Amino acid sequence: MDGIWRSFKWLWGTSWPLYAATVLGTNVFGAIAIMTYVRYFIPMAEVKQLSVTGGGLGVLGISYFAFAIVVGIIVTFFLFRPVLDWQRQPDRHDPNMMRNLVMRIPALQTFIVVAVWLIGIAIATVASLRVDARLALVVAVSTSMACLVVALLTYVQAARLVRPIAAAVLARRFEDSTLEPPIKARLYMTWFTTTAIPLLGILLLVWAQHSGFFTNTPGELIPAISALSLTALLTGSLGTMFAIMSVVDPIKELQAAINRVRRGESGIQVDIYDGSEIGVLQAGFNEMMRGLRERQRVRDIFGRYVGTEVAQRALEEKPELGGEDRKVAVVFVDVIGSTTFAVNHSPEEVVAALNEFFAIVVEVVHRNKGVINKFEGDAALAVFGAPAALHDATSHALQTARELRQELRGQKLQAGVGVAAGHVVAGHIGGSDRFEYTVIGDAVNAASRLTDLAKDTPGRVLTNAATLRSANEVEQQRWTLMKSIELRGRNTMTQLARPVRSTLADRY
Repeated sequence: MDGIWRSFKWLWGTSWPLYAATVLGTNVFGAIAIMTYVRYFIPMAEVKQLSVTGGGLGVLGISYFAFAIVVGIIVTFFLFRPVLDWQRQPDRHDPNMMRNLVMRIPALQTFIVVAVWLIGIAIATVASLRVDARLALVVAVSTSMACLVVALLTYVQAARLVRPIAAAVLARRFEDSTLEPPIKARLYMTWFTTTAIPLLGILLLVWAQHSGFFTNTPGELIPAISALSLTALLTGSLGTMFAIMSVVDPIKELQAAINRVRRGESGIQVDIYDGSEIGVLQAGFNEMMRGLRERQRVRDIFGRYVGTEVAQRALEEKPELGGEDRKVAVVFVDVIGSTTFAVNHSPEEVVAALNEFFAIVVEVVHRNKGVINKFEGDAALAVFGAPAALHDATSHALQTARELRQELRGQKLQAGVGVAAGHVVAGHIGGSDRFEYTVIGDAVNAASRLTDLAKDTPGRVLTNAATLRSANEVEQQRWTLMKSIELRGRNTMTQLARPVRSTLADRY
């Protein structure tokens, strides 16, 4: 008993009280309605003999009515008690079993209701048979029709009220679209039980009067026909409303979720609480969103490795081996004394220092519309003008070099910076199974050579006169020409240039 009491306390703390009250209210109202209809609207004199005060159908009906409520509550509670236990301790229950049980709650609840009603119908029919066989037939047919209507209303209400629990149990996985009747079947069933059955009752009344089953005048059928017409309007409206909500509600939720995705939100999921085609749509939307998030994650990771611009181009176009001639500017950054630093520090300290150093390099390059093409150990290659074209790429590259001179001050690691502009081949280099986007050409080689010289030059930033001439006039004013030297691997003289120093404080 203590366990049952704890379960009831847990039941009261969930949405189950609303569920129980709604289902019970529907059945109570249906029972009272059919008892009232049989007692006051059936045009048969024999009905008068089943007086409520005479111990007939009324007393028996009320007694069974109370008994049915108690039995229905108890049976429903014990049938669904595993669901209550699962809500408290989900890890101790088989998820597949709970998924099947929760999604079949509306059908199981309907079977319980039908069973209780069938017993009541049998009792009422037997009691009526003692009075008159024709009356027993009328009671059996009338209460059976009422049973079908109440059963359908119970199903659609239970399906709606169980949505929060269904959403919880289907949150991890949805694989079966046959856990509930298909939408088409539900709509047909709703129309038949809530609208067609009351109309069928009207036709039966007319047929019974025409065939002589009723001895009353046709005018005495008007109250019964009016009652059934009002019933058809009421139950048809309720059934149609619930049927519409069962389809429209999830569609509206999907529409709202799609609008949120259009506004840029990515972590969007919808609850899966339907066991038919609607559930397939809900699960499909969630699966699509997981795919989009995974794609965005791959795009982000891809962009971190190869650069956002290269990643975007690779995703939009099919990468092919080969390249194209491009006019670009190149900034080469090479750490000074990295070998000595690695000897005197632990690997963790070396990695931390390099990451701190390159974080500044990346930020400055991106700020000036450049692309980090690659990291080569303790060096970085930045490209301006590829893969995306960039107006006045040389000026952006020179400005980047000047800003790096300022922002790398105070770092544990220092570097030489070389800038060169010219024509290169930009494209995918490698094999069919493994390649990378890079730039190859004289400008890259020149930037590397200038970087080596910059390590021993005040300011540690160098470019050549040819590169400086291709920049805009404002940028040229910020540099000063130096002597000409022959770069390693070249047979011609190259005039050097470095940023103008406002003071001598930048002498390292």
